[in-house]
Parts: sequence; structure tokens; C-alpha cells
Amino acid sequence: MAQMVMGRIPEGLEDGKEEISPTEELASEHGMLDRIMLAMDHRLKMAGTGGKADLGVINTACGMIRQLVDQHHMVIEEEHIYPRFEDTELADLAKVLRNQHIEMRKIVARMENLSKTGAVRDKSEMEELKRLFMDFHDMVMAHAAWEQTVLFPVMAGTWSEDELEELKEKQEEHEKKLLGKDATKKAYTMLMDLEKSAGISGLNDYTRRAK
Repeated sequence: MAQMVMGRIPEGLEDGKEEISPTEELASEHGMLDRIMLAMDHRLKMAGTGGKADLGVINTACGMIRQLVDQHHMVIEEEHIYPRFEDTELADLAKVLRNQHIEMRKIVARMENLSKTGAVRDKSEMEELKRLFMDFHDMVMAHAAWEQTVLFPVMAGTWSEDELEELKEKQEEHEKKLLGKDATKKAYTMLMDLEKSAGISGLNDYTRRAK
């Protein structure tokens, strides 16, 4: 039997999120976005190639991306991280990362508009939605990979403990302002509900075997 989607937050997860470093927190948020994209991909594959497919999950996922990524994760990076690199050897990287945020927001807005009624109207719109998703997916994967292999290690290696602690406090304050007191629980509950709606039963759904 496939592993079922967890129905509750595992013991220690909420406390652990408070203890991890600010760069680990950012990487964890990348993982949250990966799971949202997996749910979107799963639903789009189930939809096939025709129009009039039920795309409510896609619309919900876009709303989650706006709330958890656009209005939180991206804001933290744009206001508190990228500016620190504007006069360094990583200035060009920071510029590209910032520009990619702009394009991500545009793509999500278009995907949200296409799926706002819960169904696309014709085949061409379905094709556009799938193309937009793949563009978004590829850009997010590259974006996160460069941050996690270059930007975040440099932060951990050059920022003082006080600077990292200050960033962590800003992350927690902003998250609570956005989602309220039980921010972590709310975010994970939203994610688990999305996966369930998308038809994902658990991690084992993604187990692949060589043939």
C-alpha cells in the first residue's frame, strides 16, 4: 500500500523549523515549492491533452505560491539578502536572481488566470498552461540550485552570527505576520491538503524502478 499523505505535522517539525539556520530555512522553503510543483505536475498529467479539465488544484497551487513564496520567501531575499551582494563579485548573480523573481510572478499570474474557473476552455489554453508550468518549473529549479550551491554557502561563510540571527528573526516575524501565530502548521496543512486534492498519496508515488 502506498504511503499516505501525512494527516498531521510530525512531532518536532515545528520546533525544528525554529532551530535551523536562516539559509536552511530558505532551502526548506524551496522544498515546499518543489512539493507544490510536484502536485501541479501530477494534476496536469492527469488532465491529458484536451480542454475542460478540472484545474482547481492548479489555481489553488498558484495562490499558495503567491502567499508562501511571492509574499514571503521572495520578499525576504529581495529586501534582506540580494542587496548585500550588489557591490560584490556576486552582483551579477544577485541581479539575475532578482529578475527571475519578476518573471516567476508573471508566469504564476498567467497560470492562475488560466485556471481561475477550474477549467481551461480549449486545447490551446491547456497547451499554454503546460508550457508556462514547465517554464516556471525549469526556472525555479535552476534558481534554487544556484542559491543553494553559491549564495547560501557564501552567506554562511561571510555573514557574522549576529547578522544571520537577525535574518532569522526577520524571517520568523514576517512569516507570523503573513500567516499568524501557527505559521508553520498552517503552511504544512495547506501543502498536505493540496497534495491530497491533486491525488498524491505519499512519497512512494514517486518511487521508480529500473526496467
